[in-house]
Amino acid sequence: MLAWIRRFDLKKAGYVSVLIGIINILVHILVITGIIPYLWVNGGRSESFSAAQSTSFSSIIITLISILITVIASQIIPIRFNKFWGIVISVFLIVTLPLSFIEIIFQFLGTIFEKCVTSIVTIVGFCADTRIAFEKRW
Repeated sequence: MLAWIRRFDLKKAGYVSVLIGIINILVHILVITGIIPYLWVNGGRSESFSAAQSTSFSSIIITLISILITVIASQIIPIRFNKFWGIVISVFLIVTLPLSFIEIIFQFLGTIFEKCVTSIVTIVGFCADTRIAFEKRW
């Protein structure tokens, strides 16, 4: 299985993951500006527009951090790691994969917008993140 996952190019997976992050940020910006109704995201559980804005701001910050980690881990920006940091990044990425899988499940349990649009984006991002996570860095 790992050999099959590693067949895909690491940098291409990194670019796909960054693109997915940008799409995620764009969706949250559209929610903050009111172009997309706030009831379409977060499973429709946001009680008010201000609560949805707060959640969207948090999601944007988390996505920016994940884009930074992705750019480094996929070697789009080549940084040499010693063995310790290579193991730390690999363990972090592998531990966060189940969270991404749980997010896919939540997308299918959410609103129609989440089922039709963001679930596809999340699945593609999960595939790219899986490739990045299983790169041997030491």
